[in-house]
Amino acid sequence: MFAAIRKSFALFALSFPVLAHSAEVVTTEQATALRAQLRVQEDSPGLRHALELSNDLRSWTAYPLSFDQEQGAWSVQADGQVAIFAASDRGDGSWSIDFETLLDDAVFLRIAPLAGPFPADSTVTEETRHLLQNLHRLGWDAERFAFGQEFPLSYNSTDNIGNGDIDQSESKDVVGDHPGVHGADFLYMIDRSWEEHFHIAAAKRAYESGAIVTFDYHWAGKYGGDYKAHPQDDTLLDYVVRNDDSRGDVTWFYESLDRILAIINDELQFPIVFRPFHEMDGNWFWWGRQMQGGADTYRQAYRLLVEYLSARTDYVLFCWSPDVALEDFEQFYPGDAYVDIVGRDIYNITDPGRPLSKLTEMIDFAAARGKVAALTETGYARGGSFETGDPDWWTTHILDPIVADEKAGKIAWVLTWINASWSGPYIPRSTSPQAAKDDFKAFYESPATLFQSEVAALNVYAPPASE
Repeated sequence: MFAAIRKSFALFALSFPVLAHSAEVVTTEQATALRAQLRVQEDSPGLRHALELSNDLRSWTAYPLSFDQEQGAWSVQADGQVAIFAASDRGDGSWSIDFETLLDDAVFLRIAPLAGPFPADSTVTEETRHLLQNLHRLGWDAERFAFGQEFPLSYNSTDNIGNGDIDQSESKDVVGDHPGVHGADFLYMIDRSWEEHFHIAAAKRAYESGAIVTFDYHWAGKYGGDYKAHPQDDTLLDYVVRNDDSRGDVTWFYESLDRILAIINDELQFPIVFRPFHEMDGNWFWWGRQMQGGADTYRQAYRLLVEYLSARTDYVLFCWSPDVALEDFEQFYPGDAYVDIVGRDIYNITDPGRPLSKLTEMIDFAAARGKVAALTETGYARGGSFETGDPDWWTTHILDPIVADEKAGKIAWVLTWINASWSGPYIPRSTSPQAAKDDFKAFYESPATLFQSEVAALNVYAPPASE
């Protein structure tokens, strides 16, 4: 019934030892099997492994291996074709793993390296996967970063509800080009239905023009009707993670996510970076550190959100972004399997208490986990306007410090907030003092900053160009 076995192991030459220690034919309850012991190293950031099987040394079937750092356990995605029946830690960063596969022909095994980055949702579209790959290429290139703004195409400094002109931006008015990263907020598409159509149209235009599109969500709580901390809303996620629907909180949570999915799947239908539950280490949002259950509840809720969306859409990369306010942000990290991009919100960067090291700290955090970093929100927020209070803010507080620091440039983008009649301005507009406009032009003209035409030239939704 089963062919004889050639105990041959075709192995890649890797930077870590991969050894075939033994192979033997065994009798299992089902049939005859090949049992082989291979030595592999723990998964490290940006590197994973697959067990590959072949009957002819020409075509190989790959079964991804994954290592759970918390559990210290290996697993293989093999649909019953191959199983791990024993694994032992060798104490030197490598493991001896016993694999077992049923035999129906001569079998060859090898451990192959898989190159990352690996999206949190393994089923994302090819465009979404390419976006993540290109964000890594951009982020780890210390010489350049993309510039972004929240709602650059659908708000300007004279508007209360958006201007509806998706070909105009105050960035383009001043420097001749739109931002390369378009920020948006589901709040303005779900809770402000009268604005929904032109914000969606603006996001589509940004994507069609080759820009990167990111979304946050200033999510209105169930009880307070606002995204701010509220005594009852502060308990919402605790009920959700305990699956206690006695108040209807679980139903409300998933129905809210369904409204986000309707926009992503029905209206947008293109890759986005979603930044949910941001600035959680502060206490101003209902999902902040003051919530019932604190960081533990937060981590569980973030994971539930990622799992729910990932099962229902293939367009989303997930960004996790604490604020600069507190030192213990790491306790809120939901885990590598749930995050694609690591960000930090730092307004008034380089001010006392907000040094550039707060950014490089997050870059180190991202690098240690195989993620890419971004400065997910920034801007002048000292009161008054930077146009008169600090007209060279964009060069002296963003461009020059980042360019001068060996590590700080290793970010994919910098994003600032909304220019509207009720917000900012965060960048100059056509009526700004000339000094502020000249400074922003110098920021734009720097080879380190990428605006829309330059981001479009990178083709971030296409396979990365070969080196």
